[in-house]
Amino acid sequence: MTDKPESFDPSIPTLTDVVVPGKPEYARAPSADEAAIEYDAALIAERLRGRFTSFLTGDARVLIEERCRDVLREHSTQLVSAITREVAMALEGRMSEWVRDAVEHELRRQRGE
Repeated sequence: MTDKPESFDPSIPTLTDVVVPGKPEYARAPSADEAAIEYDAALIAERLRGRFTSFLTGDARVLIEERCRDVLREHSTQLVSAITREVAMALEGRMSEWVRDAVEHELRRQRGE
């Protein structure tokens, strides 16, 4: 194999396909395959889009639904805890009034009032 461009296997990409500073004899002219490369890129993008859509409607959807259920469960637990604390604090103040009223009512009843 020599270092001349005609000795290169065109199916194997080399750095000389891009630029070889100072050695223009190694650089190859753009081939007719460039249009095919653009077509291939569009085809690959379409295939990836199809796989992505398929994944999102299949396995990814299951993962997303599971994560949503977990987050809803966590959020519900946090809400229940927060509401329980608020109700307990509100009842704590009211409970003192209720006990005082009940004791006064019972004392009045025992005195015959």
